[in-house]
Amino acid sequence: MKKISALLLPLIILPAILFATDFDIDAKLKLANQGDAVAQNEVGEYYADGGGGKFPPEYVTALSWWMKSAKNGNPRALTNIGAAWYTGNGLKRNPPRAIEYWLEAAKLGDAEAQYLMGQAYSGGISVLPDTNTAVFWWDKAAKQNHPKAQFNLAFAYAKGKGVKEKDLKKAFELWKASAEQGHLQSQVYLALCYFTGEGVKADLQKAIAIWTNAAEFGNREARRYLGILYANGTGVKKDRERALRLFSLAAQQGDEEAAKYHEQLRMDAVVPKPTGVK
Repeated sequence: MKKISALLLPLIILPAILFATDFDIDAKLKLANQGDAVAQNEVGEYYADGGGGKFPPEYVTALSWWMKSAKNGNPRALTNIGAAWYTGNGLKRNPPRAIEYWLEAAKLGDAEAQYLMGQAYSGGISVLPDTNTAVFWWDKAAKQNHPKAQFNLAFAYAKGKGVKEKDLKKAFELWKASAEQGHLQSQVYLALCYFTGEGVKADLQKAIAIWTNAAEFGNREARRYLGILYANGTGVKKDRERALRLFSLAAQQGDEEAAKYHEQLRMDAVVPKPTGVK
C-alpha cells in the first residue's frame, strides 16, 4: 500500500473554466466591477494563470481581485489567497499564513481548501501530522466529488488508517468516482482492483481497458502495469517488444520498478505479475 502522505501541493488553484474557449474576460470584468464575488475570483484566477498562457502571470493583480472577492464572502478566493501565501506568488512565502486562509475557506465549505487541509495534516505542513484530521478534511472534500480528495481517502480506507476500519469496497468506490472524473492515478488503482478482485469482482478485461486509457494519457504506473501484462501474456497476446517499450517509457518518467522490469525482460528473466494494492 502506498504511504498516505502529502502529495505535492499545487502552485495555484485554477478552475476548469479558465481553460474553456468561451471564457469572456471582458464580460467577467464587467461583473467583477459590479461587485460579483464569483466573477472577481475568476478574474483573479485569469490573471494568475496568465490568461491561459497568453501573458506572464500577474499575481499582484490576481491578489487584488481575490481580496475583493474574499471580502464579498467567496471562500474560493480565500483558498487562492492561501495558495499565494504558500507559493510566494505575489506575497512573501508564509505557509502558516496559507493554512489560516485554507482553514477558513474549508470551514466555509470550499472543497479545494478542504483537500489542502487534508494535505497539510497528512504531511505536517505547518501543523502537527495527524492522519485522522487529514481524513476528516479529505472526507468532506470527497463528498463534494473532489477527485484528488477521493483518491487520498481511498488509500485511507484501503490501508485502514484514519478511518474506523479497513474497507476495500469503499476504497474501490472512491477510486471509481475519482477515475470517472479523469483522475489518472485513480484509474490506475481502480484497474488494479479489477485485476485483483479487491473490493469488486475481478474483471481482467476492464483492468486492461482502464490501464490502456491511463497509459495513453502518459501515466507511468499504468504503463508499467500494462507492460507486465504484455510481458506475461496476461489477458493480452504476449508481446515482448511492446512490453519493453512500455517499461522504457515509464522508466524515462522516473519509475524505478519499470526500469527494473525492463532490464529483467531484456535479459529474458520473468517479470512478476501485479499484486494487490500495497
